[in-house]
Amino acid sequence: MDRTITLVRDDGKEIVADILFTYKSEEFNKDYVVFQVRETGEISAASYTETDSKNGELNKIETEEEWALLEDLLDDYANQGEDNEACSGVCSGCAHAKSCSSCEEYDDTEN
Repeated sequence: MDRTITLVRDDGKEIVADILFTYKSEEFNKDYVVFQVRETGEISAASYTETDSKNGELNKIETEEEWALLEDLLDDYANQGEDNEACSGVCSGCAHAKSCSSCEEYDDTEN
């Protein structure tokens, strides 16, 4: 499974980022992707909408409440990585285990 995304800046420059995890929020009725830019190491997030093709459309995070949620999830993700260097399947250490796809074998059909 490819765990990267390519972002295209306004000037046309392509930026490759590694997907850390995705999250489906019932509270905000949105899907999110949290990623780390390879070139700079910067971690960021966006909401996304699936399109007809294999690609999706990324959108800016709109509210402070959404950022707070994603920051909490990122903290959980970071703590989980410290606890489990090698993880398979959905991590039991994740507070959002059935909603978070930080593991490669995650099956999002369970949500």
